[in-house]
Amino acid sequence: MGATIARRRLLAGPTAAALAALVPPAWAQSAFPSKRWVNVVFTPTGARYADRYFWDGVYSMSAVREFSWTCRDYRANEWKWIHPWLMDLVFVLHWKYNRNLISIFSGYRSPQTNAQIEGAALNSQHTRAMALDIHIPDIDNEAVARDLKAILYGGTGMYPGRGFTHFDFGPLRSWTG
Repeated sequence: MGATIARRRLLAGPTAAALAALVPPAWAQSAFPSKRWVNVVFTPTGARYADRYFWDGVYSMSAVREFSWTCRDYRANEWKWIHPWLMDLVFVLHWKYNRNLISIFSGYRSPQTNAQIEGAALNSQHTRAMALDIHIPDIDNEAVARDLKAILYGGTGMYPGRGFTHFDFGPLRSWTG
């Protein structure tokens, strides 16, 4: 357990520093907001999550669970805990692009479902619940991918022909699909 805490503390510093590049100046001076929310629609099912997930310095595990269920593998009707830092990135994108609703095309995928998806990576971060495919209405996917690359140590993929941007917490890489 000690190694997990130390690793989280180690990763929290660079993540917070990277997010500072996209946040308003007032946030940079005071700190990342103590109350965070997201408003998403999971496009394949029409399920919505619109609520707070972080307040008083703590992630609400019931909120993260509900968000995780919303972004489940709907084909297999399975879910896994989505990493709450993905929610933080969606929160920042709400602010950055001044959009109330963000569409999620894919969240968690079971290995069986992932194997059936054309072009999906064998070791996809979706199977670890560490990735989201999103669409922000009226915003160019290239701009979203560029901004995510500036703040995220992980994977960023742009899919212009399919209208979404992928981001994950896997190894550092980027691509156009």
